[in-house]
Amino acid sequence: MPEVVHQCATIEQARNEAVAWLEQKGVQFGPHRKIEIGRLGLLTGHEVGVSSGGGTPWRLRLDYDPMKGAHFNVEYDKGPGREKAAFCFPGGEKLIEKLASSRVPR
Repeated sequence: MPEVVHQCATIEQARNEAVAWLEQKGVQFGPHRKIEIGRLGLLTGHEVGVSSGGGTPWRLRLDYDPMKGAHFNVEYDKGPGREKAAFCFPGGEKLIEKLASSRVPR
């Protein structure tokens, strides 16, 4: 399935829409989730989001790439049924660098 890209006015709107997207698929946020640590670019070694701790796989994470800019990536399920979306918000590499510096792994 192709990734759907949403343009949002603020980081808060992007985060809220990304969370709502997952909740519409039945994801319940709570203590059973795992912390995601960045593996690439400016976010390497920093906390970037959360993922499922069991059951149907899902993931929500902060990301940056030159095509989409600053955004939240969300994924639900795996294999051919996997759904993906990006919720983009204004800001470039400087904003991501600032956000990364405040996101120390727990």
